[in-house]
Amino acid sequence: MEGFDTVRAVARRAHDDAAMKANGERSASKLLEGATRLTGIPRQGVQDGDPVLCGAEAILDPQTPAIFYKQSVPEEKAAFYQAHEFGHHFLDNASGACSAADIDDIMPEERMPLGVQRVEGYGPRERRECQANVFAREFLLPCSEARRLFIAERLPATSIAEQRGLPLGLVYQQLAQALFVPEFEAAPVQTHKAPALDNSQRVAAEAMDAPHLVEAGPGTGKTRTLIARIDWLLHKKEVPPENILALTFSNKAAEEMRERVALSAPDAAPAIWAGTFHAFGLEVLRKYGHLLGLDPNVQPVDPSDALLLLEERLPELPLDHYLKLYDPALALRDVLSAISRAKDELIGPAQYRGFGEAMLNEAGHDADAREAAQKVIEVADIYAVYEQILQDAGVVDFADLILKPIKLLEEHPEVGPALRGQYPHILVDEYQDVNRASSVLLQLLAAGSKELWVVGDARQSIYRFRGASPANIRNFERDFPGGKRLSLDVNYRSQDPVVRFVEAFAPKMKASVGGLPGKWTAHRGHQGGEICMEIAVDLPAEATGLAAEIEKRRKDGVPYRDQAILCRSHTNLARFAGQLEARGIPVLYLGDLFERPEIRDMLALLSFTCEPERGGLLRIASFPEYSLPLDDVREVLSFAKEKRIYPLDAISRLSEIAGLSSQGRAGLGKLADHLSFVTPGTTPGALLAEYLFVRSGYLDSVLADESVSGQQQRLALFQLLQFAIEHKGVGGGGLRNQLLQWIRRLEIFGEERQMRQMPSAAAGIDAVRLLTVHASKGLEFSVVYLPGLGTSMFPVNPQYNPCPPPPSMLSDDPKASHAEEEECLFFVAASRARDTLHLSRAERYGANRNASSLLTAMAAHLPRQPDGPPRWRDGGDIGEKGIESHVHLAPELDSHRAEDLDQYLRCPRAYLYQRVLALSGARDDNAYVEFHRAVYSVLRWMSTQEAGREIGREEAFGMLETAWEEIGPSKHPYAAVYREAADGIIGRAITRRSSGAEILDADWQLVRPNGRIRVRPDHVENGPEKPIVRRLRTGKPPKKVDDDLYALYHAAAAQELGEAKVEALFLTTDEVVPVPMSEKVIGNRLQKYDNAIAGIRSGHFPASPDERTCPRCPQYFICPGVPGESSEF
Repeated sequence: MEGFDTVRAVARRAHDDAAMKANGERSASKLLEGATRLTGIPRQGVQDGDPVLCGAEAILDPQTPAIFYKQSVPEEKAAFYQAHEFGHHFLDNASGACSAADIDDIMPEERMPLGVQRVEGYGPRERRECQANVFAREFLLPCSEARRLFIAERLPATSIAEQRGLPLGLVYQQLAQALFVPEFEAAPVQTHKAPALDNSQRVAAEAMDAPHLVEAGPGTGKTRTLIARIDWLLHKKEVPPENILALTFSNKAAEEMRERVALSAPDAAPAIWAGTFHAFGLEVLRKYGHLLGLDPNVQPVDPSDALLLLEERLPELPLDHYLKLYDPALALRDVLSAISRAKDELIGPAQYRGFGEAMLNEAGHDADAREAAQKVIEVADIYAVYEQILQDAGVVDFADLILKPIKLLEEHPEVGPALRGQYPHILVDEYQDVNRASSVLLQLLAAGSKELWVVGDARQSIYRFRGASPANIRNFERDFPGGKRLSLDVNYRSQDPVVRFVEAFAPKMKASVGGLPGKWTAHRGHQGGEICMEIAVDLPAEATGLAAEIEKRRKDGVPYRDQAILCRSHTNLARFAGQLEARGIPVLYLGDLFERPEIRDMLALLSFTCEPERGGLLRIASFPEYSLPLDDVREVLSFAKEKRIYPLDAISRLSEIAGLSSQGRAGLGKLADHLSFVTPGTTPGALLAEYLFVRSGYLDSVLADESVSGQQQRLALFQLLQFAIEHKGVGGGGLRNQLLQWIRRLEIFGEERQMRQMPSAAAGIDAVRLLTVHASKGLEFSVVYLPGLGTSMFPVNPQYNPCPPPPSMLSDDPKASHAEEEECLFFVAASRARDTLHLSRAERYGANRNASSLLTAMAAHLPRQPDGPPRWRDGGDIGEKGIESHVHLAPELDSHRAEDLDQYLRCPRAYLYQRVLALSGARDDNAYVEFHRAVYSVLRWMSTQEAGREIGREEAFGMLETAWEEIGPSKHPYAAVYREAADGIIGRAITRRSSGAEILDADWQLVRPNGRIRVRPDHVENGPEKPIVRRLRTGKPPKKVDDDLYALYHAAAAQELGEAKVEALFLTTDEVVPVPMSEKVIGNRLQKYDNAIAGIRSGHFPASPDERTCPRCPQYFICPGVPGESSEF
């Protein structure tokens, strides 16, 4: 069981025993009295500042023994203080002064893997305090009791808290655990004794007198050997535990290591320093960072926070190629990634600039090469400013946690001996996944040491995108003179067919070069395991075949939860998840947490309370207990807009809103009552908890669904609630707004993927696991399915890098490195199987697909040829989910604006929200919309002036000044950047107008079969040969200009002018780009607009999800909700 499950079990036993001592009474006060009778430990409240507290809130003195606590705190909080100290007695019997930060009745036990928590995790002391908190919660209100009170007795959280004398936060957290998290189904206890170390493991664990690299293939007992090494050091070599440094790839791995060491050395385990390279780097900086001018409590910033720092100083950044006025953060994210990559390679700003200058010298007259060099130089200059920004803020970024300790060790000779004296024994897990900087740090820490011990497998290096460098394994003997290699020779995981398959693939891998041969004995031999290969005609047929195989295996005794489908991407996982669920296969796959229907419901609720024009009520309207008609929703939103109040305030003034139906008035009244507690200061966690556990009936249907899908809904709600509770926010703007904006940023930058890992609480759910190959690392299953093995699906094509590093910075060619990583991913995926590895592909995934190169490379080891005829042909009778039509919402329009149709083509649902239902289309994530609006208002004014009239600079800039103050981004942190761009655009427009060309009025109605399209070009003039129709654009010209809108320009100009030349004028650079189009292209593009008009007329408004654009949409948190329609994609 997980550590916290053990803590809860101890707490439940203590609760039952204490309740018996209290004659069955279970209020907090009676349970604490019972605990005192049970343990003989008295409790005493003392005055603030009493010396016995040692400055703490509460303390357990195991010698007296006694518990002391502040008596000035509220009674229910004091009860939690005392229960926390009893937790220390039952769990570790350790004394210690517990601060307010230690004793927390609501904070999650498992931190979200976001931001700084990805670095720090829990130290041994923090872990003890967290366990005491969990004990106190479970002791005072066991989950089973919380569930009974809420469901059977229908008591809301507030009544439970009052009845039992408990903090409300504690009740919220226990209800979340009791109602949302499935009970852990422990595996049967293994009664047989674990086998002794095999010879290769023993030799590795006891290696001496040289740095050692242990090459550990899949299933060879890597972790077991590492633990054996620590055990040998502690017991055979009598090494003090505080002299052992164990560096791991994740905080979770470090905690698991401590738990396993504790089985044989419970007192030594907490004293071993175990954690990630980054966590150790932070510890070094906090101890010695003053030598670099850092604060002793220096804080690391995560990529999102670093980006905010950079945005705040944007006017100082030397931006040119990477200045994206429409969304500066988008380009800065890529620049920051390039800087982080440079730090991973120990490259500073000056050296980075040197690479760029060398590229520029070599470029000659090659325009593309010159631009690439200029971009490198630009990144270098931003890098220099960024370093100053970090220094000014007194913080470090993640890469600095390695880079700066290296600097300390290189520049301050006293640091190295101190660290080497403290940690003479260094162990490193997953060495293939550390970056170059971490390897250099390790070289400095272990300089001259013969006690370095690292374990890894270059064939399992799958984190290149994080800078991992398998070259560290290839170069081990060079980096650590006298180093030796050992290998683990026995695979304990897989049956012989699987072992032979991965063994046959190993020599074909580039990662195998320079390593020991991959030859493994299969400890389990051959017990019926096999390698399977199937070909389907298409994705539905492949899914049908997989479903049949899964059911067959289940009937043969392999439960769903011991079968896994692994894919290279989340996109393919989502496809197979939907297909398998439609065929009745229970699957465990949360996907993108923030895009799940039940989570969107909660986010829409938050949005409704703090985002006045985003339409949260449209989604809430479909909650069963409200069932609000759409017309009533529109009335409320219209009233709120008219009165300039929040919709939340509007529903408290229903008597003022005429025209509401009786059904709508009743539902809105209930909603108003459910949200009457919300104030501007209500935190997102408190709002969600009170709404779910006190006010509403939202959970009625959620708790009634016992299916796997229902369990996943509850787990998702649990994840969101923990996420919201943990979010503290910074600065002003409202905590609910901040949380929603943070979610958008997590989505935009892909950080939400950190939350896609299924929580450990899901272990007991009997459903097929769906995982990316990356997420499967470290796991194993009886049957592993690898579907989707077609070209460009696995291996995937290299992703476009908008900010590539200079080639001379990298030791490996990026394309070759990508190909090598894809091989490693396949190796990892195949080796997850214990018994059966099932490979499959389809001939078509939309388009025709050949077999993956990974399959063709292993054709000789497959039971069927990967390019043979398909045997899976039946896709089953699974119809596509129909899109609900909203004919009643179809607008009756005489004509359609071109820009409206463009929005429909991008996303029909956004068109429905913003054009039909009149929700705000404004984004608040940057100032570009305001900048664009101000500039174009002046350009439009200029175009309306009489042809030939000279417009002076003073007059034009006066108009710009007025527009800037009224509708421009004048208050934005980087208003100066926008204003400089605006001044340049208007100045160039004045120069162009003075050329004397005749300006033509252009407000055209293009006649099409399905209706008329209103086309208003930005600029039309009589050219020397033919009229010129121009579209004005900000920014620099892309490599190809061919938006659909230009087809409308061509067609409308032909209709109105006979013929014309169509151009794009890029105002930032004053470049004119001709946009010619053939009649065929124009016809194809016009057909899109015809289809759009037809779709609008028929009320066809489906959502068009896109991971890049959706998080920027104002209606992101309500989509695709519309009253009367399902809230699922």
